[in-house]
Amino acid sequence: MKKVFIALLLMLFVTPICLSSAVWEDQVVYFLMIDRFSNGDPSNDDMGLGEAGSDNSRYNGGDLKGIIDKLDYIKGLGATAIWITPPVANQWWNPWVNYGGYHGYWARDFKRIDEHFGDIALYKELVEKAHEKGLLVIQDIVPNHVGDYFRFVDGEFEMNSGSVPSDSPEQYPFSLNNFVEHRDENIYHWTPDISNFNDQDQKFNYQMSGLDDLNTENPSVISALKDSYTFWIDEADIDGFRIDTVIYVPHEFWREFLNGESGVYEIASKNGKLNFLTFGEAWVRSDPFEDTGERVIGEFFESGMNAMLDFPLNIELRSVLKEGKPTANLGYRLETRQSYFDHTRLLTFIDNHDMERFLKGAGLASLKQALAFIFTVPGIPVVYYGTEQGFVETRAAMFEDGFQSGGLNHFETQSELYKYTSDLAKLRLEHPALRYGRVEVLKSDPNGPGIFAYSLEHDNEKIYVIMNTAGERRILANMESGLAEGQVIKPIYTFNSLSKSYPVDEDGKLLMTMNPRSVYVGVASEEYQSVESPEIQFIANLEYAQKIASTYTITGTASGASSARIIFDARIEEAEDIEIEDGQWSYEWDISKFDPGIHSILFKVYGRTKRESIYSEDYTVVLDIPELLLSSLSDPEGDDKGPEGRYEYPTDISFKNQMDLLGVELRQIGASLSLNMRIKDLTDTWGPQNGFDHVTFQIFIDDPHKTGSTVLPFLNATMPAGLDWDYFIFANGWSIVAYSAEGSGPKSFGTAISPTPLVQTNKMKSEVVLRIPGETIGRPESLNGFKVYITTWDFDGIEAVYRDIYPEPKSYHFGGGSKEDPYIMDDILLKIGESD
Repeated sequence: MKKVFIALLLMLFVTPICLSSAVWEDQVVYFLMIDRFSNGDPSNDDMGLGEAGSDNSRYNGGDLKGIIDKLDYIKGLGATAIWITPPVANQWWNPWVNYGGYHGYWARDFKRIDEHFGDIALYKELVEKAHEKGLLVIQDIVPNHVGDYFRFVDGEFEMNSGSVPSDSPEQYPFSLNNFVEHRDENIYHWTPDISNFNDQDQKFNYQMSGLDDLNTENPSVISALKDSYTFWIDEADIDGFRIDTVIYVPHEFWREFLNGESGVYEIASKNGKLNFLTFGEAWVRSDPFEDTGERVIGEFFESGMNAMLDFPLNIELRSVLKEGKPTANLGYRLETRQSYFDHTRLLTFIDNHDMERFLKGAGLASLKQALAFIFTVPGIPVVYYGTEQGFVETRAAMFEDGFQSGGLNHFETQSELYKYTSDLAKLRLEHPALRYGRVEVLKSDPNGPGIFAYSLEHDNEKIYVIMNTAGERRILANMESGLAEGQVIKPIYTFNSLSKSYPVDEDGKLLMTMNPRSVYVGVASEEYQSVESPEIQFIANLEYAQKIASTYTITGTASGASSARIIFDARIEEAEDIEIEDGQWSYEWDISKFDPGIHSILFKVYGRTKRESIYSEDYTVVLDIPELLLSSLSDPEGDDKGPEGRYEYPTDISFKNQMDLLGVELRQIGASLSLNMRIKDLTDTWGPQNGFDHVTFQIFIDDPHKTGSTVLPFLNATMPAGLDWDYFIFANGWSIVAYSAEGSGPKSFGTAISPTPLVQTNKMKSEVVLRIPGETIGRPESLNGFKVYITTWDFDGIEAVYRDIYPEPKSYHFGGGSKEDPYIMDDILLKIGESD
């Protein structure tokens, strides 16, 4: 019966009628960059104007013919829809930023196909052949801006005369871009770059990163944008729009653009597209246990969009599954999204073309957990091209002659991740609860990585998804399943986990041991098994959320018990024995070996024999450990000029003196370290989730009892004389990752480790504070003799690489050196237990 159901579902995706009324909640989207995906026609790679090459700033050669050639590859992955970057004619080269518009977001004509990709006939062929294979096509659109054709420097207007192939858009009225001649037409806002993303007026009316901001309040512009984008519905029969930079355009525009006369929905309906998809890119976040981002997303649903990219969930899942932050954070986010809106209409993803790849700074097992997560929660999962081939570079090419391809084609259908993703797509198709289920978080860890469990219930199907995000085994106990005594949960998918069935106990609770970084997906069955519970009672004298500030003796009583083991934070491998005498027991707890914050305590209690055992209830305590100052050091102001004092900052106005270290303090809080770094200028111009931008902190920790590496990865530099590093923390405004020295080198960060530090910023004091968990640095017995070497530079978040340096500074490149020079703007060395 199940096979018949699946066959009927599959038929829905191969007939034109059903494609015109697609059920988007059932889709899996494959997102690709046209220029980097597949080169089907080498003759259109280079137009002879210096805009093409194999580096990341130029056109590489991917095109529409290449996508057509790989439709079976996409379909075989389990995708049912393709989202392509804008195919429209672009600005090919911008000398002001030394970069090209290969990505499609710098339009010069919204109604033409870029010459590097093909023509309209080829685009129509792509859509037609995709539809024949049951694949929907989503086109990326940009109503906010065109390319970078003009700017204001000190109030003076300047045209980009070196722009290739033209110094102006070629489509009317967007071609009216000369301020001197066309200012009264008001096609553009005629404004400088945004300097404060928190300023609503700047966000709506100023240029973003130099891109010419369209006046979307002007009726002529609104009409032209409607005409430009509904053209593709009429002409190419596409099925949906992904809408770029929606938070930079007033809501009034979206209401008119989507629902107004001759708007998107009207034209889509005339073309039989009854469920035309529109989803926006609103890169917003919610801090842990807050809902700021969800509220912003809700506003765009109210303005007419019928779906949205789920950035708050993306940021949280990367924090938890990549960086090792508390799984409770993800649990809150998962339940919050369904309380605000229809969570089945949110597009879920783990990375994209504008952020570093998930696999950069994470292990393969963590990536698999992240994929399993987006395929087992309601929403429309999006797989970014190359993920299925283990890509680490954000915009690497899939074909052999492209950027970071390694001289190879990457369309291997037998690769581990390709098959893994395909299996997850099949699982999602077979179980509607994964697409439509009501989510309930059943177990999570408030302290760090560990157990994360949730259920999904829909139409008499109840599915359980259980993960362990930690790098060691964890015990799952006392999970309320909602099932009857002895009812069996059967596996339907596992990763790094035993594929076995589990009966729940007399209270309907589930008990299982989870392997490191594992996934277990099970379904409630109609099968029952008998369960037995020994006559054992065990009580610990602990109050809920009890605060503990020093070594503490835990006491309690027991009956029918011979001994017990105490388990902190579900770490079953680190359980310690407790003796029980005359029904009494005690345990002296040395909290100095633990990080501050919330911790769970569980007891495994044995009866007369080791075969008879129970687990106690969960106990929760809060460790409030005093701080101990280990080291403090000041650094001169104004020495942020590189090792030889000749470096210059990039020229864009968003750069100030963010890389000038003024002082560092290092404190110990139990097993944790608190690193307080004070800088000259703390800015958050680009809205970074960690609260600071235009500086990366490279923190190298030297354990004197270990032999590490002397080479500083990708920085063209080495550790100070006599030192090596064993742990490396890379911290920027969007990502905090950590590595061990194993496998590191000039072009390798090392081996990714977790958990990574928590971050706090104080803009008033220009301070960035990292709390480094003891586990990250191996929980050493003593920190005496440790060295901490800190350097600053800046990281290009889109490229996911350190910014280059040239003889002369450019908008987003350093000046005063060459690419071979050290990428260090300022540095400081802390020594623990020694005079500095």
